[in-house]
Amino acid sequence: MTLFWLLCALMVLAALAILLRPLLRQERAFAVTLAVLVPLLSVALYFQLGDPRVFDPAVQSVTAAMQQARQDGMPPMEQAIAGLRDRLAREPGDLEGWLLLGRAYKTLERFDDSTEAFSRALALAPESASVMVEYAEARTLASPSRRFEGEPLELLDRALQIEPDNQRGLWLRGIAHYQSGDTPGALAVWEHLLAVIPEDSPTRESLRQRIAELTSNQPLGSTPAAAASAEGAEAKTGDSPAPDATTPRLTVKVSLAPSLAGKMAPDDTLFVYARAPQGSRAPLAIQRLAARDLPLTVTLDDSHAMVPQMNLSSAARVVVGARISRSGSAQSQPGDLETLSDPIVTSRTDAIELVIDRIVP
Repeated sequence: MTLFWLLCALMVLAALAILLRPLLRQERAFAVTLAVLVPLLSVALYFQLGDPRVFDPAVQSVTAAMQQARQDGMPPMEQAIAGLRDRLAREPGDLEGWLLLGRAYKTLERFDDSTEAFSRALALAPESASVMVEYAEARTLASPSRRFEGEPLELLDRALQIEPDNQRGLWLRGIAHYQSGDTPGALAVWEHLLAVIPEDSPTRESLRQRIAELTSNQPLGSTPAAAASAEGAEAKTGDSPAPDATTPRLTVKVSLAPSLAGKMAPDDTLFVYARAPQGSRAPLAIQRLAARDLPLTVTLDDSHAMVPQMNLSSAARVVVGARISRSGSAQSQPGDLETLSDPIVTSRTDAIELVIDRIVP
């Protein structure tokens, strides 16, 4: 960086020498003014239009990490994560950086990585209600049951003791009550949440619908209005009640192509899921099974939703997939074995046959 400024200074002096030589013989006051103003204006313009941070070693390292990720063919989000991870390696005390990384991982459904990032944030801000809520949600999403229990539930309660009107915390605490069968508890928490949400918030109508469903003893997300508002709902986890005869129920027969039999380990995990054909890749129904039990037949219905109102009943068409994961993560990883169906209607009653025949690149 020092060399850069020396070069800049030399260039400014060279420019002044060219400008001032004829002026010194005639208008000496104007020449002196230029000699002062040109360097000052040059520096001011650079700080206005340029960015001196590019000479910061930490920034250079982040840029290099992002460029390498781009060369490796990573998507834009992964490129940004690579740069952020590199910066946090240099600045591990950056609370906002860890929170941003945790949210990015959560968006990609890399919930184990999200939990780790939020745990670092919690270590930096152990009394922050918002950080407790973020960490509790990530821990729950990373768990096989996706239920608020144990430490995540304790953290939610502690967060709401510190900040009783924390909107995210209230929403998730209501889900926790609902998961445990405590409908009055869920109603009480969500009515409190309704009282603190701003009148112009787009989430108010969705929340009112949830409260109306609980009050009328309907399963969450079972009404047309609930299905229509599911996309804007804030929940990220939860269970759905058992389906009735009118809800979608997909039967899926899964097998492994003989050519890939040698690629599967006995302790690999099998995920069978259904998701929307377009838009969000979050599963509307998912089952976690042992890959060694293949071939097998499973059923997907609203009881297998990750989020009560984001279930098979909320979609007219889905794609159904099966993936064998060595890491045990629901997020697709290179080397996983998978297959995916064409879009099908959720009212389908005959069995869907899936043959896992592809290796994730």
